[in-house]
Amino acid sequence: MVTRDTLILPNSFNDSYTFEEILNLQNSLFSDEINSIDLSRVSFIEPYSMIGLILLGRNYLRNTGKKLAIKNMPLAIHQYLYRMDFFSRGMFLIRDSLDERFFLKRSALSRSLVEITDIPNKERESIQAISGVISVFRKRARHIMKHWINDTIVDYFVTVISELCQNIYEHSLDSGFLSMQTYSYGSQQIVRLVISDSGIGIRESFASKPGITCESPAQLIELAATTTISSKREFGYGLNQVNSIVEKLKGTIHIRSENASVSIMYNKKQGGTTHSFLKNGLVQFPGTQISISLIN
Repeated sequence: MVTRDTLILPNSFNDSYTFEEILNLQNSLFSDEINSIDLSRVSFIEPYSMIGLILLGRNYLRNTGKKLAIKNMPLAIHQYLYRMDFFSRGMFLIRDSLDERFFLKRSALSRSLVEITDIPNKERESIQAISGVISVFRKRARHIMKHWINDTIVDYFVTVISELCQNIYEHSLDSGFLSMQTYSYGSQQIVRLVISDSGIGIRESFASKPGITCESPAQLIELAATTTISSKREFGYGLNQVNSIVEKLKGTIHIRSENASVSIMYNKKQGGTTHSFLKNGLVQFPGTQISISLIN
C-alpha cells in the first residue's frame, strides 16, 4: 500500500516464497514519488528476506542515486536488524533511533547466527572474507547447528559457504552478502544459510556457452544445480556439489536468478523423496539469491 511518499510493506518476510510479494512491489518502489518504506506491519524477518531487503535498498540507491528511508520499525524487528549488522552499510536512511538499552547483546545466547557479511567481487578480498566467515561459523557451529550438530555437517557447510561465495567473485561481476541463523518458526527448528548478490545472474553467466540450451531460465538454473556444467570451466562442480550436499542432508535449496527460481526439497520424512518446483516469469530482480535450509 502507498501513502504519499511511503510504501507500506506487507508482512511477507517469512521465507523466500512470501518475499516474492515484496519483490512484486518494485515498480511502486522505484517510482519518483516513493522515498521511504514502512515496516510497521512486519512481525518476523528471516535471513533470506533480510538480505533481499538489503539488495532492494542497494538497487534503489543505484537506480535513483538516493538512499531509501526505513521507518516505523517494530521494536523486535529493529533489534534483530541491528543485531544482524543490517544498518552498518549505510544504504538506508533510518527514521527511528534505537536506544542502547534495547540492543541485543552479543553473548553466547545470541551466537546461533552469522551476521550479514559482505562478499567482495575481487578475488583477494573475497578470499579473506570467506576465510573470516568460515572462522566465525566454526566457532559458533555448536550454537548454529545445535539441532543437527556433528563434525560432518559442519564440514559440509564450510564447503557450501566456500563454493557459493567463490561463485560471487567468479561469476556475478558484483559483490554479495552472506548470513546464517538457526531459529524457531512455529513448531519447526530451522537453520538457514543465505548467499545472495545482485550481479549478472545465472543466464547471463552462461551466455558465452552456446552449447548449453534450455527451454526456460528455470530449467537452466536446475541444470546448473544438478549437473556439472560451468560458465567458467569445461566441467564445474560448485553449485552441483552444493546441491549434492543438500541432498545428503535431506535439506532444501532455493535458487532465484533474475526472473526465475528453482526449489529442490529432499524430504527426510519421506525416505529422501525429491520435490522440485520451477518458476518462470517472476518479477525481474538482478543477480542470484540462494537459500539453503535444514528443518527439524
